[in-house]
Amino acid sequence: MASGIASRAAALETLQKVRSGERFDSAHAAAVAGLDDADRRLAHEMAAGVLRTRTRLDRQLRSLVSGSWEKTAPDLQELLRIGAYQLTRLDRVPQYAAVQATVEVAKKVAGHRAAGLVNAVLRRVAQGEGEPGPVSAGNAAGLAELHSHPQWLVDRWVSGFGLDRTRALLEHNNRKPPFVIQPVGWSQEKLRLSLAECGITAKPTPLGIGLAVEGARAEDLPGYDQGSFLVQGPAQARVVQFAEVASGAVVWDACAAPGGKAAILSVVARVVATELKRDRIPRLRETLDRVAPQVTVVVADAVTPPLGDQAVDVALVDAPCSATGTLARHPDGRWRLAERGIKRMAQLQLRLLDAAATVVKVGGILVYATCSLEPEENQEQVNSFLERHPNYQRECDDLFLFPPDTGADGAFAARLRRLR
Repeated sequence: MASGIASRAAALETLQKVRSGERFDSAHAAAVAGLDDADRRLAHEMAAGVLRTRTRLDRQLRSLVSGSWEKTAPDLQELLRIGAYQLTRLDRVPQYAAVQATVEVAKKVAGHRAAGLVNAVLRRVAQGEGEPGPVSAGNAAGLAELHSHPQWLVDRWVSGFGLDRTRALLEHNNRKPPFVIQPVGWSQEKLRLSLAECGITAKPTPLGIGLAVEGARAEDLPGYDQGSFLVQGPAQARVVQFAEVASGAVVWDACAAPGGKAAILSVVARVVATELKRDRIPRLRETLDRVAPQVTVVVADAVTPPLGDQAVDVALVDAPCSATGTLARHPDGRWRLAERGIKRMAQLQLRLLDAAATVVKVGGILVYATCSLEPEENQEQVNSFLERHPNYQRECDDLFLFPPDTGADGAFAARLRRLR
């Protein structure tokens, strides 16, 4: 398959898988298997770009498709979005070539008649037809359309953070985040020097934790097979720092996949890592086998801990959450969310915290963390826990990382000490 066609076919496959419920990262990895690096990058940029700009793309395409846009076959919608995204937001490929490559993919997946529609619509896009007019950035509705986020979510953020901070958050979510690695088996200086010797650029991260790497995949970096580093954003690494785990402590990482926090904690502590979802176990084991084979992995539900009362010095509950702090890194996340899902996650978090409370020794620490920006999952969850468990108290002010302030993912964490 020709290069330009292969990347568009992979972008389409990624979006098809996401539409059927698969996560973007795994969908993309499967779709680009066998492609060269240039096609991998282009396929990622197109698929992620479509998800980050879908509202605006649909507004333009809706005006150019004869008949009802909603009745257009889903695969054709995705192809038109891919083509329109490249034509309006990328300039590395001549417009005629971008149109032709998308048309060729349409022929393969939907036939000549559909390809004719794609050709006609994208040529009009290339001529600037249907370009959406300006919208007000001074209200939630305008921000939701301009930055392609669900209206209910933007309403919620404007209510909680105000208009200006919400605008900054939406702009952050539509930027590609850096690829960051954290040293584990090697020191950061050794890792930096090894990257430099290979001609690989490594820059400081926004929070000063780890190294932002450009133009290379993790498997191709020096020391990968020796467990010198793992892929982890600075916000998540900051949560591990915030835990302040003492050397030699016994730590339970209750919801451990994909394993980054357990691996870093294991540098100083004895770690037991549990995970309930069996489909996440292979990635967890792969991470830990490479960088921290000393971690004990147990398939278990953290709501019913596989540990006795007062068994650990530190329990880390990095809870399943709405992940609203990671929408830049997971461009499909905004379209998966529903407000009822936040309430459902809050109920699960409550149960996880109550279960972990019994496992921590008197004098020990329970660290509760999420990658959510929502108060019901963060400070309100902790306040509720402390009302139910007066034998715990906050050890310090909660950690809250707001993406526009740090240039990294959002995160929340609380340190709770068991008094009796």
